[in-house]
Amino acid sequence: MIYKNPLAVYATPNEKITKYTESCHAGAMAHCSDGQTVRLTDVSPEHVEFIGGLWRVQNDCDYKISTIRKRMMILGPRIPHNEKTFFEYYRAAFVGFNCYGPIINAFDMIVAKYTTDHGTYWAYGRTIADARAYLGIKLYDQYMNLIHSVACKNARGNSGK
Repeated sequence: MIYKNPLAVYATPNEKITKYTESCHAGAMAHCSDGQTVRLTDVSPEHVEFIGGLWRVQNDCDYKISTIRKRMMILGPRIPHNEKTFFEYYRAAFVGFNCYGPIINAFDMIVAKYTTDHGTYWAYGRTIADARAYLGIKLYDQYMNLIHSVACKNARGNSGK
């Protein structure tokens, strides 16, 4: 899959297509990550970006990229982990970009996932404990009123005894 490269000059699809068409008529070349060049007309607009003054062919990415806490990440395999929470844990890697597309770093992060009737919540950290803590905080922020009402109801119910 080809992902939008954040280093690309043209922000809107219309602007990119206009410049792509002009460059094709001018006989422009597109640069590949292996050092080769190809005619821009031989590459579809979805597979090139204008970066650093040159058209560059974007490499395919075989991974699905997810955004977790405003960071682009690739989820790896699920980690078998039993505990009292209902969280799932996955190995993960941050994604960076160069002129030719995504760069996959090491799978050195842990992502925690929790699915509710109202959506799926995600968090990441360097360890399972970090990911669990961030996800717990996120869930508390989301459901604070519900947690507070149940906790106070239980406290009031027990205080009269």
